[in-house]
Amino acid sequence: MAEAIISDWISDYSSLQESELRTFAAQHENDFEISKALYTILNERAKYKDLIYPVCNQLCSFYRSSEVELRRFTLQFVPILIYLYLNSVTMGDKKGCRSIETLLICIYNIEVSADDGSPKVVSFRIPVLAQASIYHEEKSLLPSDLRRWEENSNKEISWGPLPSIESINAQNRLKVMTALLFTYNQQLNQIRKPALYHLCKTTSQLATQGFAKIGHVQRASYGTDPTSPPSSSSPGSGASNSPTLAGTKSLPRIAVSSQFLVELAHANYFAMFNEFASAAIEAVKDLHQRACYEMLPEVILVTNAIRNSLHANPSGQPSDGPMGISVALTPATTTVTVSKSMITNASFRTKKLPEEDFLHQPAGPVPPPQPVPPTTISPILPSQVATVSKSSRNLLRSVVDRVRQRALEKPPV
Repeated sequence: MAEAIISDWISDYSSLQESELRTFAAQHENDFEISKALYTILNERAKYKDLIYPVCNQLCSFYRSSEVELRRFTLQFVPILIYLYLNSVTMGDKKGCRSIETLLICIYNIEVSADDGSPKVVSFRIPVLAQASIYHEEKSLLPSDLRRWEENSNKEISWGPLPSIESINAQNRLKVMTALLFTYNQQLNQIRKPALYHLCKTTSQLATQGFAKIGHVQRASYGTDPTSPPSSSSPGSGASNSPTLAGTKSLPRIAVSSQFLVELAHANYFAMFNEFASAAIEAVKDLHQRACYEMLPEVILVTNAIRNSLHANPSGQPSDGPMGISVALTPATTTVTVSKSMITNASFRTKKLPEEDFLHQPAGPVPPPQPVPPTTISPILPSQVATVSKSSRNLLRSVVDRVRQRALEKPPV
């Protein structure tokens, strides 16, 4: 099934005209069947040897094209391609992964070079308390606290420039793989969600291959994925039953570096809060155990930080954000726009009403107030209610009309 899908996919792309490339790229955004078939081909590389070269050749053409969708489609397979290449080199089968190596070199050279061919430099500023960011608001801090952090407020971190390569050797192998993972992590929010599951599984394979860990390949977080690798040890193989790492002779251990594992921890932390909490947590535990075995303090620091943060903010909850960060912002104030035709208190002040003329009368003696005789209120009979109501409405109407007429008249100068 997967072989037929990939064969049709390759033939369809080879018969495309240049004007049809944009439509072909747009279809890949929602075509998960091809991605699933490609993962099956790559995980069972020994079974589909004849398809590895055309698949890598087409993915290389995708990444060299100007279509963003095609480059993003290729980028989702970077972790599994890295694992297949490092595993082949570790097994002594470097000649059998020439096509994968060429694809990785192609992606690396494109990412380390700018559009004009010059080396690319990626720089970014580390969030500090002295400047507002998406994690905090500057005005919520005391001035004394701000002065403590103003010294390093303009510190920038740069990635690059990195040299272009023609081949991968023992000297630059892990540097190239780390650069590829850095590029992958920059596009994590654009990677398809199913690819994050394969990222977690590939991370565990990279960290635990060559070690015996009972129950690793049969985790509940992996489910019934058909691409799960077979167990490297059986109950009767005499493998160690200890949950700690112990060397075995079945598969050689893959060499890793500190920065390489840090990039993997970054990617799995993103997957942890994007629908794959169980698989990502297990992958981070594998990275932590491998870092403890290799005595890599940078990786131990990162994995411990991730694991300890889960006590306060457990992943996989509906209230989690995209990266597990609770952002608290002050409510935005809404500005009400007053229409020119709207009647307000200020609109009455623009006109001089006749009743205000007494303010401009010449000063003189004020006559004493006249006493008001007491008024006798007589009760209204039921027969007079209709007459009183009608007369009251007429009186009120006449008063309103006179007020309107006086307001429209121009006051004397």
